[in-house]
Amino acid sequence: MEELIILGVIFAFVGGVFLWMFMMMSGTMRIASRSRRDKAANQMVAQIVNQLALARTDVYRRAHQLELLTDRLELSNEELARLNDMKSKFLSMVVHDVRTPLASIKGFGSLLETKLSGDKDSRLYVNYMISASNQLNKLITDLTDLAMIEAGKLKVEKAPFDYRVMVEELMPGIRINAQKKNINLMVNPGAAGLMVNGDKFRLSQVLMNLANNAVKFTPAGGTVAVTVAPDGRNSLKTSVRDSGPGIHPSETKLIFQKFYQSKHQKDAGLRKMGWGLGLCIASEIIQGHKGVITVDSKGLGKGSTFWFSVPIK
Repeated sequence: MEELIILGVIFAFVGGVFLWMFMMMSGTMRIASRSRRDKAANQMVAQIVNQLALARTDVYRRAHQLELLTDRLELSNEELARLNDMKSKFLSMVVHDVRTPLASIKGFGSLLETKLSGDKDSRLYVNYMISASNQLNKLITDLTDLAMIEAGKLKVEKAPFDYRVMVEELMPGIRINAQKKNINLMVNPGAAGLMVNGDKFRLSQVLMNLANNAVKFTPAGGTVAVTVAPDGRNSLKTSVRDSGPGIHPSETKLIFQKFYQSKHQKDAGLRKMGWGLGLCIASEIIQGHKGVITVDSKGLGKGSTFWFSVPIK
């Protein structure tokens, strides 16, 4: 009996020793595992800190570059403003200095034409001279308007007027040009009494430009139609349709930019007859009336329709 008790004590002691050893080993493993996790966490934190430091350095560097670029841009803008101001002043001086002698050339040419009634060749040369002076005068007028637009001084002096009357006043001159090219001009001036609150002179300028362009680019035997009709309840639409060479889809918006001329126009003579200013000026005038101007064309060789709308009084 005593032996059994002694053996039980021994087994209990040995079991306790093994349990103590197991617990010690388990604690050591947990400590080692925690140490590895702490080490990994410390490494991750150190890596993030390094990345933040690099990012901050990169931000400082890019901010400095942006500051330098901003300084250069300010200098460039100042230089562009100075050059633009010089260009406007030069343009104004040229327009002013050329207009007076040009008027003299045209006046003396008209006087000389009346005195050469029997000399056909001389009259022909004088007609060329008068025609050239008219073209130069048109260019001077366009350059004057362009200078006013760029200076923000293009005036639109609005007053109520009968739009049909304005159209009927303009069409005789357009019709003469159309007859010279054997072009059929059709006009629908709209209903009487349609009052527009706008600048009659400026709107006449737009319609003249569109109609003359249509006649100029339409081949002999073609048709030009001018139509005026209400566009909804609050605006009036004026359309100028021609059977000319049409417009490439890529150019329907470009042609309203200053000095732009169609790259698809094959007739070099027609390209030389303009300077690419008329449509740009027309666009500015219509915008000054809070209106819309655009062009519709189904493509090259299919004619085009320029139209604009302005508010009705």
